[in-house]
Amino acid sequence: RNMPATVVITGASSGIGLELCKQLTTRGDVVYATCRTSNPDLEAVGVTGGIVTGIDVTSADCAEELRAALKGVSIDVLINNAGGMGSKPGLTWDEQTNAQKFASLDIDTLALAFDVNVVGPVRVTKALVEQVKEGTGKIVIVSSLMGSLGDNSSGGLMAYRCSKSAVNMAGVTMAQELRGKKIAVGLVHPGMLRTNFGGGEPPAKMLKYFKPVEGGARGVVQAVDALSMDTTGGFVHGNYGEGLKPLPW
Repeated sequence: RNMPATVVITGASSGIGLELCKQLTTRGDVVYATCRTSNPDLEAVGVTGGIVTGIDVTSADCAEELRAALKGVSIDVLINNAGGMGSKPGLTWDEQTNAQKFASLDIDTLALAFDVNVVGPVRVTKALVEQVKEGTGKIVIVSSLMGSLGDNSSGGLMAYRCSKSAVNMAGVTMAQELRGKKIAVGLVHPGMLRTNFGGGEPPAKMLKYFKPVEGGARGVVQAVDALSMDTTGGFVHGNYGEGLKPLPW
């Protein structure tokens, strides 16, 4: 890596997205941080591309808004980070998980999860793919091991799991179709991180499983750097910056 990369990140105002903005800006990359609404934490990062607000990946208008805001920008890396549990607003962690157990399923969570986690990244990528550099460009989707069929030994979180399985398929499909342009597509699991993901605080007994966001983002950065046409369409664990690991589908 000699030249700074131009990177577009969705869901940049908090959690992994915010931390990616910090780490990539620190190393000299030109980051365009897209989000629904900005905040002092994001403004403090000082991204050198700019903050693009009003970007809700579940809105049909976001494609046009992204193209307008990023007109003329040649993109090295697009990171589809915006995502969610698929929950209705205002629920505790336990209420959210109960709504996604098959026995107590709130059927609406399926459409909610697909809207943000599948339609969102596909909509964003379709909007910006013409601006991603042919020959060297990279598209990364922040996915989850929860989308792995082979790893699902516990059930639960049905809508979230299904949406991540589906976005993995979307990513592999884009990887195949973009081979001709030599644009690599990668799927990365960042791990279980202490962010405000889902909007509810996990129960105390679960907190020990959640790791600091810094390591999670470091793993995503390593996955971005390692992604190439040789590994396009792959699914890896960022592994908290301690060495990428391949994951089962």
